Amino acid sequence: MLLSPEDHLRIERAIAAAEATTRGEIVCAVTEEAATYAEVPLAWAAIVALVLPLLPLAALGALRHAGLPAPGWARPLIGVHLDVVTAVTGFVFVQCTLFIAAFAIASIPAIRRVLTPRAIKQAQVRARALEQFVARGLGRTAERAGVLIFASLKDRQVEILADTGIDARADVGAWTEVVSDLTAGVRAGRPADGFIAAIERAGRLLSRHFPARGDNPNELPDGLVELPAS
Repeated sequence: MLLSPEDHLRIERAIAAAEATTRGEIVCAVTEEAATYAEVPLAWAAIVALVLPLLPLAALGALRHAGLPAPGWARPLIGVHLDVVTAVTGFVFVQCTLFIAAFAIASIPAIRRVLTPRAIKQAQVRARALEQFVARGLGRTAERAGVLIFASLKDRQVEILADTGIDARADVGAWTEVVSDLTAGVRAGRPADGFIAAIERAGRLLSRHFPARGDNPNELPDGLVELPAS
């Protein structure tokens, strides 16, 4: 489990308490990473294999241009078929070796996370959040007042999605504060605290625009949903 049973219980109770004051619905979901990012090691391996072998060639070209001596294999090879074959074979071997080494290094999870651009992480987290918004039925509540609070822990990214009913009434800045509450907890290594702070703020926002009435059914489960990396 990503969070302890005690943290799950705390979050479930926070959702129940928040929803007791509103006709809106809150769903929380968490994942270790929003995606496997398999394309990232491949991209870095290709860049390294294509670029690094060109650097010594560029340096040798600069030496020749400056009139300085360069290694024999860098001299003109026109008409020297064997030297051409040897040079090309060596170049391809170096590229293959660099590709394999770079791919292995970039595939180490901690390194891959550093090498993954922030924009890619944000896009994957948002896509995963949208997927869960639909899968958890947040778009089918009676008053379209559902809110998804989503966090990807190792991506250190969060997403808050609100259905049309509440989004049309709430100020944009209010959602920014919910995001800030959750982000602070995730970055501090206390995701449960971040979820609870975000739930409480979202609950106050929902109760302002959709206060509870006598008939206040609980349309969606209150527990935290844990998701594997997809």
